[in-house]
Amino acid sequence: MTELTVVMEDHGSTNIDVEALEQRMKAKLRSDSPLSAQCCIFRVPELLRKHKPEASDVVSIGPFHHSSSKLFANMKDVKQWYLNSLLLRKNISLKALIQGIDSITWFEKRARDYYAESFNHLDQNQFIEMMIIDGCFLLELFQRRSNIFPDSDKVNVLNDPLSNMGCMIQYLCHDLLLLENQLPWFVLESLYNLTCYERGSLTRLVLNFFISGLSSLAHNCNGYRNHSHDNEILHILDLIRSAIVVPLHKFESIEQEITLPHATELFEAGIQFKRSLVDINEPLFRNRIAFEQCYHGRDYKVTSYASLMDNLIASSKDVVFLSDNEIIRNWLSAEDASQVFSKLVNDTLIVDFCYGRLCAAVNKYYKVRWNQWLARLKRDYLSNPWKITSLVAAFILLVLTLLQTTYTIQQYYSPPK
Repeated sequence: MTELTVVMEDHGSTNIDVEALEQRMKAKLRSDSPLSAQCCIFRVPELLRKHKPEASDVVSIGPFHHSSSKLFANMKDVKQWYLNSLLLRKNISLKALIQGIDSITWFEKRARDYYAESFNHLDQNQFIEMMIIDGCFLLELFQRRSNIFPDSDKVNVLNDPLSNMGCMIQYLCHDLLLLENQLPWFVLESLYNLTCYERGSLTRLVLNFFISGLSSLAHNCNGYRNHSHDNEILHILDLIRSAIVVPLHKFESIEQEITLPHATELFEAGIQFKRSLVDINEPLFRNRIAFEQCYHGRDYKVTSYASLMDNLIASSKDVVFLSDNEIIRNWLSAEDASQVFSKLVNDTLIVDFCYGRLCAAVNKYYKVRWNQWLARLKRDYLSNPWKITSLVAAFILLVLTLLQTTYTIQQYYSPPK
């Protein structure tokens, strides 16, 4: 045994067992990273959570809140019922479903790698059971909502608590887009290939569900769902984020953010805004931003958008302007909505600001005084036919007056001979 004597000033000396300390520390060393390269499902960071705690309303998906059994006890029964309905319709046994999953050990290992925590309290069987039950629940939910079943195989919605409550779909859409409530996409794909009623794109099936529950997504998702991007998707939140940010590829990003004048100021300077109808939905924005902040494989498009809107909205006046012109859809009071984007981007990092070039061009236009004067002229005097008519009449009257004055002066200084 090797001992090290340490002399401590005014406190005598003490002996340290070097070998014991070495063994103790060596036992805790790791040869691999605590996070896998595939990790893409995280807890929302406390810096973002502190502004507004995120929690499920009706359903827990995946391992993060799996232990909250009392809170989601009723939904647990619905999950078991949905799983049984899925198996009966496909005429497949539970054993056949489990055996149909390619390499169950690899399946479990790969699924765990998607999460930022190890969940060692769940053994292999418990973890796989959770993946199967939650995954099949989602697939049955999406297929029931899509109305793909023939009349002879219609499920009875009267005894389905998720179908006969009008508000339930909105609650489910909220919960299923929480970052902590995600399942790996490959899990859904594996189960879908084994249980689907009608072969088709899983991407379209999922998007159709969320469009039916969140109508504001239709504007962004309709084009995206006509394509198959299943191989690139990590989970449902990633799919919805991708569907929304697809049009942003045409904007060139820069490293730093650029500030802008407020929306009403830009409008008064002649800047035109394009109709987009983006819902001010703080939980959905916050979870998409949290995903971008945590995951290395996605750029900062949603975070950049929130930062852009934070620049444009400084007061309730800007909210009313953007809402009246169908740029945003606001379900909050104007005062509350004016604070949403400021809270969303607080404590966030933007490495590449996706709207940098756009903001630079807008600022360049805004700083030209002539553009502001021309915009004021159009707004005050050329905004409708009556104002144009009045302006033309006033101009003609002014010209005639000048001509008459000129003629009078000429007559005075050059009288007829």
